[in-house]
Amino acid sequence: MAIKKVSLLLSPASLSVSDTVMRSLHVTKSGKNISFEEALLDLKEVRRYYAHHPPAVKDAILSFCDEYIVNAKVSANQKLTKQRSGIHPATFKKNHALRYLHRSFESLKPFSGLQKFYHKIMGQNNRFVFSPCVFSQFKPVVSFTVVKKNKGFTVITNVCINGIDYPITDFDRFVFLLHSRNEYFILSFKDYQIIDWLENTDLKAWSADADAFKLNVLQKLEEDYDVDRNNLFPKKEVRNIPVKRVMLSEISNSFLMFTPQWLYDGFVIDGPFSESYKTTLDGEEYVIYRNEEEENAFRNLLQSFHPGFASQRNGYFHLSFAEAQKKQWFLKAYHKMLDAGIELTGIDMLHHFRYSPHKATTETVIKSQQDNGVEIEMTVYFGKEKVDLANLQKMLLAGQKAVMLKDTSLGILSDEWMQQYGTILKHGKVSKNMVVAAKYLAINEQNNHDERVVLKPLVKVEWWQKWRQWHDSDQQLYAMPAGIQATLRPYQQKGFEWLTLLAEAGAGGCLADDMGLGKTLQTICFLAHHIHHNPDDINIIICPSSLIYNWQQEMQKFAPGISTLVFHGTGRNAEDLDKPVQVFITSYGTFRADAGLMQNKFFGVAVIDESHNIKNPAAQVTTAISNMRAGIRIALSGTPVVNNTFDLYSQLNFALPGMFGSREFFKREYADAIDRNHDEEKIKALQKLTAPFILRRTKEQVATDLPEKSEMILWCSMHRQQRDLYNEVKDQVSGSLFLDIKNNGLAKSKFAVILAMLKLRQICNSPKLLPPEEHQGCSQSVKTEMLIDELQNILGNHKALVFSQFATMLDLLAEELDKKGIPYYHFDGQTPPAKRTEMVNAFQEKGNDTHLFLISLKAGNTGLTLTAADYVFLFDPWWNTAVEQQAIDRTHRIGQTRNVFAYKMICKDTIEEKIIVLQQRKKKLAQELVSEDNGFVKELSEEDITYLFS
Repeated sequence: MAIKKVSLLLSPASLSVSDTVMRSLHVTKSGKNISFEEALLDLKEVRRYYAHHPPAVKDAILSFCDEYIVNAKVSANQKLTKQRSGIHPATFKKNHALRYLHRSFESLKPFSGLQKFYHKIMGQNNRFVFSPCVFSQFKPVVSFTVVKKNKGFTVITNVCINGIDYPITDFDRFVFLLHSRNEYFILSFKDYQIIDWLENTDLKAWSADADAFKLNVLQKLEEDYDVDRNNLFPKKEVRNIPVKRVMLSEISNSFLMFTPQWLYDGFVIDGPFSESYKTTLDGEEYVIYRNEEEENAFRNLLQSFHPGFASQRNGYFHLSFAEAQKKQWFLKAYHKMLDAGIELTGIDMLHHFRYSPHKATTETVIKSQQDNGVEIEMTVYFGKEKVDLANLQKMLLAGQKAVMLKDTSLGILSDEWMQQYGTILKHGKVSKNMVVAAKYLAINEQNNHDERVVLKPLVKVEWWQKWRQWHDSDQQLYAMPAGIQATLRPYQQKGFEWLTLLAEAGAGGCLADDMGLGKTLQTICFLAHHIHHNPDDINIIICPSSLIYNWQQEMQKFAPGISTLVFHGTGRNAEDLDKPVQVFITSYGTFRADAGLMQNKFFGVAVIDESHNIKNPAAQVTTAISNMRAGIRIALSGTPVVNNTFDLYSQLNFALPGMFGSREFFKREYADAIDRNHDEEKIKALQKLTAPFILRRTKEQVATDLPEKSEMILWCSMHRQQRDLYNEVKDQVSGSLFLDIKNNGLAKSKFAVILAMLKLRQICNSPKLLPPEEHQGCSQSVKTEMLIDELQNILGNHKALVFSQFATMLDLLAEELDKKGIPYYHFDGQTPPAKRTEMVNAFQEKGNDTHLFLISLKAGNTGLTLTAADYVFLFDPWWNTAVEQQAIDRTHRIGQTRNVFAYKMICKDTIEEKIIVLQQRKKKLAQELVSEDNGFVKELSEEDITYLFS
């Protein structure tokens, strides 16, 4: 007799390709024979075979029916029409469908014991088999562990079930279902997404570089998960006395709340005490060791301010508005906190407290000058009430523009007052009624004719006359120093005079001319001028190791009368520093290593070339160079702003010590406000502050006599095999990317964008840049073919430079050139400085038969003179047009006599072409300060990203 039973049939493999993942299975047993018949899970089937279940179970089963899934799709389409443009429709629909099915599984799981389940999985001989299965009630918890394999980092995914950890490789994963031994576990949707991202991310791109791995992989994971780093990366420890702060706020329009906070090196911590606090920032792991004694003392201090605080144990203190104003309690507490060195924030956001009708009036008297500073007596009044200067500065540094007066009203500092006195007070050091500020601030007042200007009288009238003449006239201010064997162009003369003028005022500066305009020559002229007037001074030039011998050659060429010595390399001797040399030339690395020796000497002039090398204030090299003793400090860089405004701080703090306050102040006052919030007021304030001390000229402005530079696009059309691979990978990465953006938001998906762009750009160059298992045997590279053809046509009578961002691409090109018998020079970041100089000199020699130079974009886009070349090929475009221009400027610079032809090699109908289009759209990036912005990816909108991957 045949026995027939009905069960639910799960087809887990269908999750990634179809909506039909659950069907009805009719199981018939007749003796030893068992037969299986699949049936569509529809309303009729559910009513006939599953009606005996409780309503909640039946509803869960019904959610897998096609009718319900169709309704869900209709809902998704309706929601899609309401979404703002820029969200990829296919990604939205797929994501919506998966979320719907995930909810269905979760709703069915609690009742899985009431219903028999089978699953349909692939068995031996590639045939589907049916077998019973169950849904576990245990919730899997995902965690990650970093391990090191083959000298590279990778991530292992673990799944904790019922307190036991298993590697995810122990399971078969079907989207958000994990399968093991006929048992299924349901991942949370967030866990599924992060695992999917990780499995579709090529970790090899960053595995060998600890910093890149932390930034691109760990930062992403640690946004929502604890990652066991396995002690493979050193933690940055913060052990300092915290800055105490109180956040003031109003709650329920009735209470004033005081929240104690502690700032440990800029990290804000509040709440109950714990021994340490761990956090990550930009992929770096920080351990902040909290100071229990300081924190308890702070809490006890605040608690002592009011009897009602003793019983409040919520981590904050609060009073009703009436209680806070009784007997001027708030005013007294306010001054107690300021006197105790407590920062106050949020005061200008309070609404309950009234404002003073009086405007701030200020009296100032210059009392004395000392070294690079000036002492000013300053008195500020609101009406007849004199405001404590130290308290006022604390409020300004906390970002507040209001100060509490004795009648508990708030005195408001106007924009006019802030422009007149705010910079001096915020940037200065206060003691009682005295402010010591950097006297360089006086030069900022060049165009201010207001009689109340505080610092302008510090500079002699004769100097102001010269300064105005330099701005308004082409008349020569300073004669060319004796011994200089060069004729300066007019703008170079102006640059030399600018450096000299600043030095006369005791100030340094940043010469930020375009690459190729002769910053080196202008600086050598200034050094010669300084040495002529200060013959006993010892001076120093610090530069990247690749430019040491370039500087030595330029000094010998343009100022042979000045004695120089290269202090660099393993054979250097500390005794050399005592030799009677006028200019020492050393590298950043050597200066850092020998900081103890270097800081014992006083240098008349200190020059740092490619000064963005010290853009990180926390780096050892930055600390070493900032602490050197020097009279005049000059920074040279064609791109002082590489990533963000904060890059400026260390460079200008080197050139103008003390003018920009602490790095925390600069970051809070300017960098964050500009880069995060695009604060126009802060942009203008920093422009005014830095304008006299940064000189930047472009070729278009000053080098009009340079031969013509032609920039063209060399369009490349992929062959079919390369095109098919590109389209396949594009579909893969775009689907994952848009899902990531949908779930985590655009801000948290920037690295995913970079990764996706990187993969597609690699295929455009050559599929061989991908791991072997990903390029599927495709070796076609249309760019390589076209480049070889172009080079064979031009190298007989011309010399050419080929730049690529990918060092491996240069290796592939070198292989092809070897096959063709084309000689070349080749260097990247691993090439020793002396060898680079040797190759550059050989390439520049007339009669040299090697007409081609392969150069890594990062290793060779600055500091090199290669005017023997008149052709430049940018093998792969980059979103930072400034970096591309620097590469072209290796040959289009002073000394070039032939027209320069620069080609960007772009694969047609690919992401490369779209990058070019977006570069034109984004032309307005952060040019407000001193440099083109390379924050291309940071500025992309969802619409832009949809365009790139469409």
